[in-house]
Amino acid sequence: MMKNTNNKLVENVNAVEINQNNKDMKQEVTYKTVKANINGTVENIILGYSTYNMERPKDKADLISLIDKEKMLDVIFHLGNADIFWNEEIELKDANGNIIPKDTPNVYVPCDTADTYWRFEVDEILQNVEIHKFNSLQEYGQAIGNTTLYSRKPNNVESLGFASIASKNPTYNSIYNFAKKHSIPMNTAMSFFDVKLKQVQTMQLAMGLNVKDIPELKRTEEEAEQLIESVEMVFGKQEKGKRYAINSINTTIRQFNLETVLDALAKIPASIITTYKMSECHEKESCLVAELVLFICEMQEKQAA
Repeated sequence: MMKNTNNKLVENVNAVEINQNNKDMKQEVTYKTVKANINGTVENIILGYSTYNMERPKDKADLISLIDKEKMLDVIFHLGNADIFWNEEIELKDANGNIIPKDTPNVYVPCDTADTYWRFEVDEILQNVEIHKFNSLQEYGQAIGNTTLYSRKPNNVESLGFASIASKNPTYNSIYNFAKKHSIPMNTAMSFFDVKLKQVQTMQLAMGLNVKDIPELKRTEEEAEQLIESVEMVFGKQEKGKRYAINSINTTIRQFNLETVLDALAKIPASIITTYKMSECHEKESCLVAELVLFICEMQEKQAA
C-alpha cells in the first residue's frame, strides 16, 4: 500500500481507489489502471490523459477484437511525470474520464508516439516501459513534437496543441483551447480570432525552435466566444465548425465593426438566413456577406430615420 498526505492508495488487480477524506464527506473514486513492467516489476498504474494527448481512433473499436496480440511487434511505451501538468493546472483524466486529483500517486502521462498512442489500453501488460522525468510541460511537448514529426502525422488540432505546450505561445494556446472547447477545426478556430498561422511555424514551435513573427490575436477570447455563440444561434450548431459563416462575418466586420455586426446577428430574421441557405449560391461567402451588409445598411437607415 502506498500513501501520501491527502490520499490513500488501495491497489487491487484491476483498479486503484482513491479515498478522499473531508471534514463532512468521504468520496471513493475507482480509477482505471493498466499493468506496466517498470524496471522488471509489473505494477498497476493510472494513465492520466490530458487535453494534449492524441485522439484515440474511435472508428476502429470493432477491429481490436480481431487483433492477434501475440503477433504484434514490441514497442517502447514512454511515460511522463504528472506533476508538470498539475503545476500548470491542467486536468488529468483516467481512461474512463474521471478527473485525477493532484498528487495522486502512481499516475503517469502517456507520451504519445505513432506506435503506442492506441496501444496503452490494448496491450495486456505494457512491456518495455521508459519513465521520463520532464522538467517542464514545454520539455514534454518538445519531446513528442520531435518524435512524431515524420511518423504518425498529428492532425491539425493536435499539432496546434503540441506547438502550444512546447512554446507557451499565447496565440497558439488560445486558438488550441478554443478549437478543443468547441470541437471545431483549427482553421475555423483561427478565423474566430481573425489570424492565420503558418504550418511551418507550427511544426517549428512543436520542435522547440525559436520562431519569429507569430501573429498576435486580433480579438480577445471573450470576443471570439461572442462570435461563435452568434454563429450557432443564427446558422445552427452544426454550422459553427464550417468556415463560410465566420469568414463572411469577418469580411463584414472589416466593412463595419465588431459591435455593429454582433448587433445585426442578434436581430437578423431567421427568414433571411433560411432564404440564403435555400438559394444554393455558388459563391457562398460572397452571398452571405451581401445579405449581412444589406441588412446592416437597412438597420442603420431605420435607426437614423
